[in-house]
Amino acid sequence: MNYDIATEYISYSQSAIKRYLVLILEQYFDQDIYDDLINAYINTRYYNLYPKVYDRFEENIVYYLKKSVQKFKDDAKFKEKAKYMFQMFKYVFAFDGVVECDSARELISEIKRVRLISLKLIDSSFEAKFYNMLEKDLIAKKEFLESFDDKNFTMNYLKVKDNIFYCVLDHNLKFSKLYSDYAINKVFNSKSISEQKLFVSYPLVAIKALQDIIKGNFTKVYIADYVFSIAGKPKKNQRLLKYIDNDIIKEKVILKLSYDEYISNRDKVYELTRSGFKIALKIDKSFVFNEENIKLLRLFTFIVTDDSQIYDQAKDNYNILFIPNS
Repeated sequence: MNYDIATEYISYSQSAIKRYLVLILEQYFDQDIYDDLINAYINTRYYNLYPKVYDRFEENIVYYLKKSVQKFKDDAKFKEKAKYMFQMFKYVFAFDGVVECDSARELISEIKRVRLISLKLIDSSFEAKFYNMLEKDLIAKKEFLESFDDKNFTMNYLKVKDNIFYCVLDHNLKFSKLYSDYAINKVFNSKSISEQKLFVSYPLVAIKALQDIIKGNFTKVYIADYVFSIAGKPKKNQRLLKYIDNDIIKEKVILKLSYDEYISNRDKVYELTRSGFKIALKIDKSFVFNEENIKLLRLFTFIVTDDSQIYDQAKDNYNILFIPNS
């Protein structure tokens, strides 16, 4: 598997929502109204594109859903459909994980009653059809999120600062007792396999960021190592970055590289930033705080160091993070 994980999940959720509304509303479903509703929903629920109006996540979504259908409510041709589509859309919150749902069957029974009373729609098989559809979608989403798990590896998220975490991949591999832990870890952390580790790390951190988004948390940020040797292998690099090539994931997953790597690969670094990827630049004692370099530091999302003296020197003027042995 190799694709933009967040976009894949969001696209599936969007298609599922349409199936639910078509089944619920029947002839009251309108594609034009749906297009505006789903656009407002996806942009608020997953991409966090609009200003926050309410503290509660679901209230914020409702606010923008209302705005999206206002023009239809003022049009006699669409007024009735807009009213019912907006009313039924609230059930999407439970089915798409915005709010908790204690009992899907009870909620589906409630929808059936609303259909009967408000829309005069009668279908004795509605509950069974809806439940089977919902169950299939929930299983598919769960399996998708779990499909990137690897029992041989564990991603540790080390808290660096409030809502900022450094990603460290650890292995659960079993080796012969002939090898010491030191020798095993030395090989595991060597440059020879560093590129391959990224293909384990990036899907895991993309899933972690996506799970935050699903819960309505857009504040957590993850710093993940980037190995610049892979940048010289365009096809391999493209396959790797595809895992996190989503606008909201790019806001949450920051690629860490060293100052030496930047100096040797300026054009490739700028290519990454032009593509929307954010960079955390690691500096050490070789970095000189002159006028030119001070301007350079302001180009990056974070500055990282494992040197306490550098951290103390820069902490008041830069967005610098102290990550031991990073």
